[in-house]
Amino acid sequence: MTRQQNIWCRRFLDLSPLILLVILLAIFALIDARIVSTASLINIVAQATPIAILALGALIVLLTAGIDLSAGVGVAFCAVFIASLVDSGAGLPLALLVGFAVMVVIGLANGAVIALLKIPPFVTTLATMVALQGATLAVASKGVLMLKDPTLRAVGIERSFGIPNVIFATLLIVAVAAILMRHSRFGLRTYALGSDAGAAELAGIPVTKHTILVYCASSIFVFLTAVIMISRVPVVTPNIGGTSLLLDAIAAAVLGGTSIFGGRGTVWGAVVGALIVSLLTTALRVFGTDPSSLELYKGAIIMVALLADSGMTYAKARLVEAAR
Repeated sequence: MTRQQNIWCRRFLDLSPLILLVILLAIFALIDARIVSTASLINIVAQATPIAILALGALIVLLTAGIDLSAGVGVAFCAVFIASLVDSGAGLPLALLVGFAVMVVIGLANGAVIALLKIPPFVTTLATMVALQGATLAVASKGVLMLKDPTLRAVGIERSFGIPNVIFATLLIVAVAAILMRHSRFGLRTYALGSDAGAAELAGIPVTKHTILVYCASSIFVFLTAVIMISRVPVVTPNIGGTSLLLDAIAAAVLGGTSIFGGRGTVWGAVVGALIVSLLTTALRVFGTDPSSLELYKGAIIMVALLADSGMTYAKARLVEAAR
C-alpha cells in the first residue's frame, strides 16, 4: 500500500460515521420515502438534540476510558428537580441556577471518588445512578409536574424559519463543545489522559484534578440535556430521560467513532451518531416495530458499534504501522 493510499484509508475510517448515515438515508429512501421527507428529517434532527447533547458528555468521559452510568437518571433527576422548584414558586432563572449547581456537585462527587479513592468509574457511577433514582422519586412525590414557561416553550417548541429553535440551541452547544475539545487546555488534556495516563502525568498534566473536571463536564451536559428535555416536553415525570436515553447517548458516541478504550473521538462524530440513532428509531417506528422491542434493537446497535470500534482501532493501528 502506497503512502497516499494509506492516508485515504485512514480518512475513510475517520468519515465512516457520516458515510454510514448517508447509506442509511439512501436505504430508507428506497424502502419508504416518508422517512426522508423534509418534515420527517426535521423531526429526526429535533429528536436527536437531547441524544446529541448527552452524547457529548459521554464522549468526554469515554475519551478518558471512563463511563458515567448515572447520566441518564441524572437527566431525570435534574428535570424533576428544576420543575419542582418552579412549581414551588421559584422563578425559572433561579431554578436553573440551583439545578446547575447541584449537577456540578454530583459531578465533583463522582470525579473525586474515582480520582482520589481509585474506585472504578463503572462502580462509582452505578452507585450514583441508584442514589439518583431514589432522589428522583423523592423529589417527584407530588406526581406529574407541568412547566408552561414561555422561555422554555420558545426554545423547545417554537420555530424560526420553519426549523425548531431547539435545533439552533443544540448547534450552539455543539459549537462550544467543539471549541472546548479542540482549542482549549481542557480538551487537549482530556485526549492526552485517554491516550496514555502515565505519559500525561509525566508531561505535567494534573491527572487527578483533570479526572474530576471530566466528570464535572459530564454533569454539565446532563444539566443541558435536562433543560432541552423539559423545554420540549412540558409534562415532567420521573420517566423523562433514564436508562433509555443513556443507551442512546452511548450508542451515538460509539457509532460516531468514539473509542471505549479512550483517546479517540470527536464532537462532530458524536452528533452524527445521535442522528443515526434518531434515524433508526424513527425508521423502526414507521415500519411498525413493537415499542417494547426498540430497546432490543438499540442493544444490538450498541453491540455492533462496539465490534466496529474494535475493528476500526485494529485497522488504524495497522495503517499507522504500515506508514512507518
